[in-house]
Amino acid sequence: MKVLCINPPVYDFSAYDLWSKPLGFLKIIDFLIKNNFEIFYFDFMDRNHKFYENVKIKRNVYGCGSYYYRIVEKPEIYKDIPRRYKRFGLPKEIFLKYLENIGKIDFIFITTGMSYWVLGIKEVIETVRKIYPRTPLIIGGIYATFCYEDGKNLGVDFIFKGKDIYKFFKEFSHFFNVNLIFPEKIEPYWDVYKKLDYIVVKTSYGCPFSCWYCGIKTLEPEYKKREIEEVVEEIVKNTEKFKIEDIAFYDNALIYDFENHLYKILKKIHQNNKNLRFHTPNGIHPKFISKNVAENLKEMNFKTIRLSLETIDKKREKESGYKVSFTDFENAIKNLINAGFQKEEIGVYILAGLPQQHYEEVLNTIKILKNYPCKIKIAEYSPIPQTIDYEIAKKLYPHLPLENPLFQNNSIYPLWDFENKWEIINLMKKLAKDNSNFNKIPNIRRI
Repeated sequence: MKVLCINPPVYDFSAYDLWSKPLGFLKIIDFLIKNNFEIFYFDFMDRNHKFYENVKIKRNVYGCGSYYYRIVEKPEIYKDIPRRYKRFGLPKEIFLKYLENIGKIDFIFITTGMSYWVLGIKEVIETVRKIYPRTPLIIGGIYATFCYEDGKNLGVDFIFKGKDIYKFFKEFSHFFNVNLIFPEKIEPYWDVYKKLDYIVVKTSYGCPFSCWYCGIKTLEPEYKKREIEEVVEEIVKNTEKFKIEDIAFYDNALIYDFENHLYKILKKIHQNNKNLRFHTPNGIHPKFISKNVAENLKEMNFKTIRLSLETIDKKREKESGYKVSFTDFENAIKNLINAGFQKEEIGVYILAGLPQQHYEEVLNTIKILKNYPCKIKIAEYSPIPQTIDYEIAKKLYPHLPLENPLFQNNSIYPLWDFENKWEIINLMKKLAKDNSNFNKIPNIRRI
């Protein structure tokens, strides 16, 4: 049987390839391959497609970079947002050309990213329905999980919630009456790409923490570490096959129990290849960065460290189960700098736009962080359905259409908690990069 697998384009105000690959989708493809399905894969977000040979985009030394985009008309819900709305990814014409040589398809699988990228999902569904009107269409992923009811309106045949791949295929097998074998091991099937600049890896699933803003418990309810040898084999095999040096970790608690897990993985990998570079686009926990951990991260060639500070408001930290104290952060920074990391290698995430968060809290956090050797990264909050903060936001703003996936966009949501003032958001971003504007801020409230 033939299966068409699609990673849709992105409709948003901004998008950047920060080691972004559909990891779970690639594991689904591996499952299908091991069941002898013939796979046709199209990734609208593949920046190594030959289309990019004639497109000027920014690329950095670690494999990240910009996407090709076209400016498109903003949905009505965004009409008052003073930013250009864009469609990121390969042009639809290239996708249509790709479909010409496929012929009959038995199933179409579409992965879904952020809920507010739903317009890209709709575009793909409308396109394939015209060409394959009777082919069963299946969606899964982040949008499908958190916006399941909304997904029912897309006209697909099957929607799956969560990330349990074996559960998905059990339901798929029963629903479509397809006989499947269930292999003991599945892994990302990177061979769908002709060229890669990096790979992404998870050494664990879920998270031992329960932050109010985070939806990981819905996607991966149980915290579970992967087998060390399995992770090592996956990294060594694919870095050698694709001749790449950059690996980004997708874990939600990467250095939790460092000595018994990640350290052992890194040590074994280091024995095979000392030139690999490691990156942590997801924020890691400052309280676990001891002197020994920092030194090991440096020795193992970590090039991108992202710390999750999130807030310096003690009341919010205490009430909502956040995992970081400022003392933890200070110790982490000291240990990283003493281990040899440079300011440019250390980024610190702070959250902006949380329910009931005044913009002064964020400005204070930025001002304090200016005293430390790190780059400030503002993470604009987006309301994720089925989380505690989402329920709080619904009660605070009953007039806002939070159930609309487009309104869950982190580019617009903070406007409401910051008194609907776009200039506040822009000011925060400028201050994060340059402290010269601080003298223009009157009466910053002390926390």
